[in-house]
Formats: sequence, C-alpha cells, structure tokens
Amino acid sequence: MKRLLSLMLVVLMIMALVVGCSNDADQKGEATGKVDTKQDESKEDTKEEAKDPVELTFSIWDNNQKEGMEAVAAAFTEQNPHVTVKVEVTPWNEYWTKLEASAVGNSMPDIFWMHTNEFFKYATNKKLMPIEDDMIDQSKFSQGLVDLFTYEGTLYGVPKDFDTIAIFYNKELFDAAGEAYPDDTWDWDKLVEVAQALTDVENGIYGLGAPYQSQNGFYPFIYQNGGTVITEDGKSGYALPETQEAVQFYFDMIHKYKVSPTLEYFAENGTNDTFTSGKLAMFITGSWKMKSFSQNEIIADKFDVAVLAKGKERASISNGLTFSGANDTEHPEEVRAFLEFAATEEAHIIQGKSGAAIPAYENTQSYWVELFPDYNVNVFVEMLDYSVPFPTTPSKPKWGEVESSTLKAFGTGELAAEDAFPYLAEEMDKILEKE
Repeated sequence: MKRLLSLMLVVLMIMALVVGCSNDADQKGEATGKVDTKQDESKEDTKEEAKDPVELTFSIWDNNQKEGMEAVAAAFTEQNPHVTVKVEVTPWNEYWTKLEASAVGNSMPDIFWMHTNEFFKYATNKKLMPIEDDMIDQSKFSQGLVDLFTYEGTLYGVPKDFDTIAIFYNKELFDAAGEAYPDDTWDWDKLVEVAQALTDVENGIYGLGAPYQSQNGFYPFIYQNGGTVITEDGKSGYALPETQEAVQFYFDMIHKYKVSPTLEYFAENGTNDTFTSGKLAMFITGSWKMKSFSQNEIIADKFDVAVLAKGKERASISNGLTFSGANDTEHPEEVRAFLEFAATEEAHIIQGKSGAAIPAYENTQSYWVELFPDYNVNVFVEMLDYSVPFPTTPSKPKWGEVESSTLKAFGTGELAAEDAFPYLAEEMDKILEKE
C-alpha cells in the first residue's frame, strides 16, 4: 500500500510539475512571443538598415553649384543611409548633347537638372518622372514656376530655384568716369547716355554689353517695350512693332550707339571674361552669377547690381530649374524619395545657404540674400514682382533655333530688320501651328 501511495505521489508531483511548466511555458510564451516579435521587428530593422546600397547619379551643368548640390545630397543620405548620390558636372554646352544621347540610349542619369528651354522635349517623350500630387506640396512654390514645368496637367520636376535679370556694373569704371551708379530711376535713355559716357574705345572699354542672349539679353527689353515673344493666341511676337523695336534697340548698342563690342568679339572673348577683366562697365545677366563673381578676386570688390532700366514699363525675366528624375531609372523608389526630399524647406535652406541659387521654396530666399551683404542682391527678389515668366512652348527647341540663327544674323548686320523679322515671325508661326 505504501508503495502504491508513493507511486501516486510521484505521479501527482510529475503532473504538477508538468502543469507548472506548462503555465510557465504559457507565460513565457506570451513573453517569448513579445520577445520574438521584438526579435522579428529587430530583424526587420536590421533588414531595413541592411538594404542593398544604391548609388544615384545626379547630373548638373554649373560647377559653382556643385558644393550646394552635394550638401543637399548628403542631407538626403543622412535620412536614407543606403542611398548615396553622386553629383556630376557637365558644362552647359555639352550637357544637353550628353543628356539627349543618354535619353535615346535609355541610360539617363537618375536625377538631373531640367531647364525650360528643353523641358517640353523630355516631357513629351515621357523621359521625366511625373511628380504625383502626394509627393510634394506644390503650394510652397510660385505658381509661375510650377506652370513652366507642367505638361498636360502634370508637374515633371521639383522646383529648385528661380532667377531674375539685373544690371551688373563695374563701380571702378563708373567712379573713374564720374558717373552715378544705376538705380531705379533709370530708363532706356539714361542707360544709353551713361553707356556712352563710359565707353572708351581707344582703351578697349565699353559701356554696355549686348551679346547674343535671350533671357539675359533682348528678352527683358521686349517686355519693357510692351512686346512679347509669343502672343496670347500662340503666334510669334516678332511680327509686333513693339517686339521689333526692342530687339532693334538692343542691337543698336553695337551698331548705332557703339557702346558694346560686336557679337563676334563676344563669341571670341566671352561676356563674363570681358566684364571681369574690366573692359565692360555694364551688362545684364542673372542672379546665378552672384556666387562666381563675388568669389572672383579680380572683380569681387568692384561690382554691384541694380534693377533693370525701365522702358514703357518695368520688366525682368524670371526662370527656374527643377530637380528631375529619369522615368526609366533602375531605382524609382530611391529617386522618388530624393525628389520628395528636394521639395522640402530643409533642402532649400541648404541650397540657399550654399549660395548656389535663389531657392524656390517659399520664404527661404533670405538665406541666399544674406550670403551677399556687400551687394544689393535684394533687387533680384524685388524684381520678381514684375518679372515675366521665360517664354516657352512645347516646340521651343525648334523655333528657338530659328530665332537664334535669324537674330544672330541681324545682330551682326548680315540681315536687315525688314528681312529678319518677317522671316522669323513666319517661320515661328509654321512651327507653332503644329503644336
């Protein structure tokens, strides 16, 4: 009997032990479950951190902005450790040839700058990644800039910066001639008067440069004179007397007033070099030149900027760039993430502080302005109020070529006004009608 009781006691102890273990197991099971979940999460985290590294290529054309773009890229990588962005600079004259070749070969850089001159060609050929509504807050950018890069209701690129055009002048040459610096009282007559006073051909010094340039050349004069490049009904503006008068006035700086070197001279010597070498008292160009000129030891302490002289009305030309993504990139997720970051206030502040360009994000322009305390750079921001968006249409690459060849011939004197303008207007209309 005793033996039986002992066996029963052993059995009960074993059962109790099993139940206890089972309870422990259940309790530990919950705990274990949590631990396992954490382990799973940890594994997921590890998996997230262990994403395969991705290197995106980012193509730009301005070496002066490389440092700023690399700073934006570095900030993006901090938030996306598995993605690095390699910034590559190709000079403007080669940039578009290279980009077009890569587009044809389906080997475009993952990210690149896009300009209004070329935008429609790439948008209509579906080479640009669309910016979907949930990617960025478009209200943080000027509607004019958004419109410049919108095709058939879709934005193709994140607004990067904007620019306006101003007078860059050499204070040393003004002081030597006893002339007051340009200001907002100047009109076209005053511009010519002072340019003539500053011109000293014997010593190779000219008062005002009139190279072949559209945005930072004759375009502002066209709109100051009440003309236009493209009419509201989509035709060439070069048939309008106001447009013709403005272009004539611009190139009169060379042939009539003789205050500017010829187009041939600029083609050989370059406008920027002519200005920085002290051979040009004034020329008009954009805010994108501030960083390079302010860091140029030869010209840095000799120049300043002023608003453009007014004609019948005030006008400057505004333009801008986008951060664009390749539509056929092998890394759409990472490119999309970069474009989303590029649209943030943080990215634009970084860009503004680098001095690269006037950032497009609302209320971040002051970061760029503060970098140039010795210059009157506020004029670039102020002129935005009356600036005209850079004129463009889907067929700009085609009519732009006709415009360039015709007006260069007019600027050199090879074509007379009565031949140049009717021809240009007719040829542009033929192209525009096909849009």
